[in-house]
Amino acid sequence: MEKETYVIGVDVGGTHISSAVVAMNQKQLLQNTYATSHVANMEPKDNILKTWASCVNKTLAAANGLSLTGIAFAMPGPFDYSTGTAKYPEGFKYGSLYGTQIEKSLNPLLNHNEVLPIRFLNDATSFAVGEAWLDEGKGYKKQLCVTLGTGLGAGFTANGIPVTSGNNVPPDGILWNIPHNDGIADDYFSTRGCVNAYEELSGKTVKGVKELADAFDKEPKAKQVLENFGKDLGNFLSPWLKKFDADALVLGGNISKAYSRFGSTLQQVFNANGLSIAIRTSEHMEKGAIIGCTKLFDATFWAAVKNDLPSI
Repeated sequence: MEKETYVIGVDVGGTHISSAVVAMNQKQLLQNTYATSHVANMEPKDNILKTWASCVNKTLAAANGLSLTGIAFAMPGPFDYSTGTAKYPEGFKYGSLYGTQIEKSLNPLLNHNEVLPIRFLNDATSFAVGEAWLDEGKGYKKQLCVTLGTGLGAGFTANGIPVTSGNNVPPDGILWNIPHNDGIADDYFSTRGCVNAYEELSGKTVKGVKELADAFDKEPKAKQVLENFGKDLGNFLSPWLKKFDADALVLGGNISKAYSRFGSTLQQVFNANGLSIAIRTSEHMEKGAIIGCTKLFDATFWAAVKNDLPSI
C-alpha cells in the first residue's frame, strides 16, 4: 500500500484564512484539522502574519504527529508566486505585506519541530486545480473554473494542469482585468457589480447578491439584475470558452449559490453561441482551493508548473 502524503493546504481570502491537512493519495481534507480565522487585512504586517500563523498552528496541533511534507498556500494576487513575495499595493488589503517573503517571515512563527517548505499558487488557480483533481473521474479534459464573489477569479486547466499562457487563454490565465463595458470584468462580475446594477436600476441599496436572489420572485428589478448578470456573463465567457475549447465550466464563489436565478439566461447565451458545454456549480468551494494548492507537492504536477509560476 502506497504511503500517504500529508500536506497542509491554506486558503487566504480577503478577510479570512483557512487551513487543513490534506491526505493527497485519498484527495481528502482531514476535517478534524480544519481551522479558520478572520483577518483584518489593513493591519500592520506583524499582526497579519501572527493571525495567519495562529490559524496554521491550530492545524499543526490537530495534525497530531502526522509526517507533513510541506505547506501550500492558495494566495490572491498581486503576488510573486515564484519567489513567494507579496506585491499587494500599500493602502489596499494586505498592503502592509508588500515586499515580504512569506515563507521566510512565517516559518519562525509556526509551532513545528522542523522547518516546512512553503509553496504558493494563485487562489483561483488552486480552486481550478482542486475542481479538476477532485472530479477527474467525470472525464472533463479542459475546464474553465470561475469564482464569482468579491471579485472575479478564473483558472483554465487542461488535464488538471493550469494553463496560463498561449493563444487560447488570456495573459496569465486571468479574466478579472479584461476590459468590459465601461471598466473591467471585475467591476461587473462581482458582488459590487450586482449591488451597483441594482442601485442604478432601482435607487435602492442591498448588501449582497443573496438579498437579490431572495427577492427574485417578488421584486422585478432584482430579477432583472440577476437575469442580466447571466446574460452578460455568458457573452463575456463565450469567446474564451470557444478559444480554449473547454468541455466544462465550473462556477464557485458566493454568487454561484444564486445560479438558479441567473443560470437560464447564461445557458441561453451559450446556446445562441453554439456552445455545448457542461455547467456545474462547485460542491467544494473554498475546500477545493485548499485541496488544489496541495498539488504543488505532487512531483509530477510541480515539475509541470514550477517554471511557469507567475512572477512580478
